[in-house]
This record gives sequence, C-alpha cells and structure tokens, in this order.
Amino acid sequence: MKLIDLFEFAIEQGCKADARGPKQIEAELRTNRERYEKLGPKERERFDPDLLWNPYSDSRLLYGEPEKEITDLFCGIDISSAELLLVDRLRERGHAIDAVIGHHPLGKARAMFSQVLHVQEGLLEGFGVPINVAEDILAPRIKEVFRGVHPVNYNQAVDTARLLDIPLMCLHCPCDNLAQRFVQARIDKDKPERVSDILALLSDIPEFDIAMRDGSNPEVYVGEKGRRAGKIMVKMAGGAALPKEAYDSLAKAGVGTVVCMHLPESHLEEARKAHMNIVVSGHVASDSLGLNLMMDRLERKGVKVNPFSGFIRVKRR
Repeated sequence: MKLIDLFEFAIEQGCKADARGPKQIEAELRTNRERYEKLGPKERERFDPDLLWNPYSDSRLLYGEPEKEITDLFCGIDISSAELLLVDRLRERGHAIDAVIGHHPLGKARAMFSQVLHVQEGLLEGFGVPINVAEDILAPRIKEVFRGVHPVNYNQAVDTARLLDIPLMCLHCPCDNLAQRFVQARIDKDKPERVSDILALLSDIPEFDIAMRDGSNPEVYVGEKGRRAGKIMVKMAGGAALPKEAYDSLAKAGVGTVVCMHLPESHLEEARKAHMNIVVSGHVASDSLGLNLMMDRLERKGVKVNPFSGFIRVKRR
C-alpha cells in the first residue's frame, strides 16, 4: 500500500466503527468545511486540511512521502525518539522497515488531542444521556485536557523521524473505536449478569489474558465483584477518560457499569456517589486490542506488521 492509502484506509475503518454513526461524523466534517470557507487567506494557510475529511484530530500522517510504497512496518503503543532510533539501528542491520505507526498521539495530533473528546458526546447520547447534557458535561473536560496538552513538546519524535527519514503516523481514536465496538459486542452478546462475569469475559480475550500473565489484570475500581452489572457501557474511544460528572448522568440514564481502559483517582468518589460499578480493563491490553484489529486489516492488504513498544500482537482471522 502507498503510505497515504494506508492512512486513509485506517481512518475509514475507524469511521465505520464509530459509535456516533456516519450522519453525525459527516455533520462534523461539514462544519469544518464551512468554517474553512469563511477563513481569510492567512487563516487558511494555518488551517489543518486533514480536518476537511478526517474526523479524528488525534490521528495523523506526521512525516513521509505520501506515495511511498509500504510493505513492512513497525507498530507500537508509544513512539518516542528512542523507538525511532531503534528502528534506524535495525535498518542498519539489514531490516527493511518502511514506516512506523504509533498509537498515542504525536506532533500536531498531540497538540490537537483535546478536540477528539467530542466523540464522547455521541457515546453518552447513545447510552441515554441527552445531547445537551453530554455537551455541557464535556465542555470543561475538553478545556482541561487542552490545558494539559498545551505545554507539551509535541514535535520531538516527529523531528527525529524527519532527521532519520522514517515515515511516521499515529492512529489513536480509529483503533480505540475498533476495540470499543469489539468489547461492547461481546458484552451485548454474552450479557454478563454480575461484575465478576465481566472480568471473566475480558480474561477470555487474548490480549487481556497475556497482560494478566504479566501481572496487569482487569480490576474493579468501584463496586464489588458480586454485584449485578445492570446495563453495561464500554468506554474505550474518545481520547481520554470520561468527565467525572458523567457518572451521575449515566446512572440516571440506566447504566449500571462502565468498562474503561483507565480511570483518574479523582473520578472514584464521583462514581461511588452515582452507585456505579467501574471495571478498568487495563490500558496496554485495551490499546493492543484496537491496534490488532486495525493491523489485521492492514495485513490483509499485504502489509507486514512487526510489533514493538509494548504492543501485544494477536492475529485474528
């Protein structure tokens, strides 16, 4: 595949798995196009053209000739200058490595990371929270994440990729969308009755099984294993953890348990107040699941995938 075709294919796969649905995604892109049309010449030069077709601000082709043919790539969860130097060293040893894919945002994807949290508005709405409530809950959380990212040296690894001439991209929300749809579908099919049944379900998924062997288990952060799960919401997409104010609204909408990748300590008390069960599946295993679902699709296109940087590679048919 050409580098640009690989990137566009990954974004397309993420859109297909997006809980918001195609109409809401297209409405967001249309808003971006209308905003672009109203800009002056200088503002258009600064505008990110990806936003006209790519609804995921946290996923970008960061460096590389778009027409370059890709047959062999390395894929990892966190890519820094160290990983890129490792790839360069492997190239010196004769490994044919055409590109690197990271999961977590880098470069402009890191700088614009906060905007992808709007995905959570559609997710909350899908579980019964009115959209006006969802938007009001997310607004301060988006600003909080923006302030957290604002001082970050976001282009450090991208500069390394450029100096070493290693094509680099990051695929965050599209992979998380695939993981969320996969786990939610398993839960909807198996209908676990109690919180302990959710833990058992997760442990049967290979990525979580392997992580458990390394001591990284799915855990109950709020609630008890013996409690009834009620309606279960999987929250793996949307960039960052839900706003802590969301738990009360979800409880009122009938949700009894949230399954998520990770949870800030400050959220625990709010979840307890809402009488919510919280199951934390584990960050690396959850990220690996989404990457695997995406990399399987790329391998079917003829691209060889080499895992590194914490990526637990599990192939599926």
